Amino acid sequence: MILGDLLDARVRGPGGEHLGTLVDVRLALETLRGDDPSPDDPDREARALSAQVRRRDRVGRARVVGILVSPRSGAPLLGYERTGVTAPWPVPQLVRRRHRGTFLVPWEDVAAVGPGEVRLAAGYRQEDAALP
Repeated sequence: MILGDLLDARVRGPGGEHLGTLVDVRLALETLRGDDPSPDDPDREARALSAQVRRRDRVGRARVVGILVSPRSGAPLLGYERTGVTAPWPVPQLVRRRHRGTFLVPWEDVAAVGPGEVRLAAGYRQEDAALP
């Protein structure tokens, strides 16, 4: 599956009802075990994953955590789902307003993926899409 094929897909609930548009896919990077800092390392807390990403040998696979569904817009979030992003003003406010109501659906709650459409499983969860 190509990630770009999922973007702009219609998202439907278990009964076929239209819930919105898939605007992004949330991924998580796994660190390689051998490169993790030792528990005795005094700088362990200071070593953020973002600092390790610069060195490809320290990052494992990316896994899909979930999909972001926007009920109002098919436009991308452009990273403005991060709550700490406030510049350039007024772009974050406009993007967030356009995407109000956007929610994250965990990947395990996705029942089927087809051309231009994603169907969710019965009992799917809607979680907060914001990133701290």
